[in-house]
Amino acid sequence: MTHNTPDLFSDVEHAPSRTRHVLRRKVRVLHVIRPDRGRSAKHLRLLLKHADRLHFEPEAVVSPLEQPEYPGLLGALDVPVHTVELHRGFTPDEDLRCTHELMKIIRGGRFDVLHLHGRKCGLVGRPAGRVANVPALVHTPHGFPFQYAHTDRARKFHVHVERTLGRFTDAMICASRTETDEALRMRLIPPERLHTLPDGVDLDELPTHVDHIDVRRRLGINMATHLVVMTGRLDPPMDPGTLLRAARHVLRVEPRTHFVIAGEGELLDFSRHLARQLDIHAAVLCTGHRADATEIAAVAQINVFSASHGAPPLEMLESMGLGRPFIAGDIDGCREVITHGRTGVLFPPADERILAGAVLKLLGDRDLSARLGTSAREYIRTAHDVHTWARAVEDVYLNALARKPG
Repeated sequence: MTHNTPDLFSDVEHAPSRTRHVLRRKVRVLHVIRPDRGRSAKHLRLLLKHADRLHFEPEAVVSPLEQPEYPGLLGALDVPVHTVELHRGFTPDEDLRCTHELMKIIRGGRFDVLHLHGRKCGLVGRPAGRVANVPALVHTPHGFPFQYAHTDRARKFHVHVERTLGRFTDAMICASRTETDEALRMRLIPPERLHTLPDGVDLDELPTHVDHIDVRRRLGINMATHLVVMTGRLDPPMDPGTLLRAARHVLRVEPRTHFVIAGEGELLDFSRHLARQLDIHAAVLCTGHRADATEIAAVAQINVFSASHGAPPLEMLESMGLGRPFIAGDIDGCREVITHGRTGVLFPPADERILAGAVLKLLGDRDLSARLGTSAREYIRTAHDVHTWARAVEDVYLNALARKPG
């Protein structure tokens, strides 16, 4: 099967930003995702919710294994959904089966763009798109977790695989400059095919009036205590240990403080064990996955993001959009979104004492906390507008299509 890509456009070789008027027909886009509880699931749902339906016709392939309810969420957005079971990790037989299933769906739908979300979908989807001759193949990796492989040999293997697949990837979308720099450093794809598009935040979806008493009741925390919260998936490079060690210092000065770490991942058990080891478990709640994590962040006096390096997670941007003061590690990704002393507070990574001091400072200075929270929300409103972000993603599609030879 072949596509006549240039018939999408009228008299243009390259489609620069905002050239929707030259489209002759709708661009058919197939999204492929194995949703987890992290960024990718929210990312795709927001992208489809705010899609330009006048010019784009989206469909989705979803693995129902980890979030059985997710296909219904996309279906409610009037998006046709196909289901294919994608297993976590590298499973050669299952991965080959998934690649064949994707090829059938692609060929049956005559799609112009194949947008793959996450590493697993990129692994099985790019060969399928290549063989099915999709005109434009786009990959949003949502980070490069293979950097944290336990052995150097495993890391080098994964990098080699990604470089091989990058040869026939028309565009890679990274959510931060930090992520883009990582892709460049590992030489995963030619620089001209990399696009840095910071995540969009839908402020209308964030809660504006949250019942503090009800949320604290659900957590088993009374209203007389301060609440410090960290949300997000607990996988490397997240560093909950520094927050817990800082909590020990905070509790010595301000014992009426409770710490909540809301998220699942391989560091969850470590966090619970460390809280017991530090003898602060009575003041620490490691919840695992919480469907109400955004509400928990909304009632916190302070939200914290502690990581050794990496890009800022979507949960961080959402917490800032709630208008709550934010403390984050002084790493490249966080410096992209936080100006120290204006939209939040930065602390040296792994420095538990400075983090503890920052927490105590904000707990004791309500005016400063309010100013930081207001500035953070305004920054998110202007720099991470969800409509602008969605249009930018669609412009990546158009540019990738327009670069294809006739």
